[in-house]
Amino acid sequence: MSARLVLGVSALTLFALAHSAEEKVGGRYFATPLKGDYYVYGGTISEKLPPTSKDRKVSFMFSGKLAKDLFNEIGPDEKKACSAEPGYHERRKGDLVCIRDEDGYSCYLGLDVTKGKSTLGVIC
Repeated sequence: MSARLVLGVSALTLFALAHSAEEKVGGRYFATPLKGDYYVYGGTISEKLPPTSKDRKVSFMFSGKLAKDLFNEIGPDEKKACSAEPGYHERRKGDLVCIRDEDGYSCYLGLDVTKGKSTLGVIC
């Protein structure tokens, strides 16, 4: 085989592999990965107590496209928001709280693990 042929086949193989890696769907059932974090605690979220086997809660924060979409779905803005800063917008639906500010969009949701029920995931 000539060096050009080997080089051409190698380049096409690498291109095909790179292209298929870009199209690979992450997660289950075409799920989209989340951007965010979580905090495990006991008591109330403002107390910051260590979790126990009888008192364990999780606060989830996620940002990006999902947060923006949820923010737009659950409007209108809260009249008694946690902040009066210009550019701060807060929307709530049950235990779901979504915020738009200078940092972008973020949403918060809590889970009481011991009861299996949602709870607020943010202070205020």
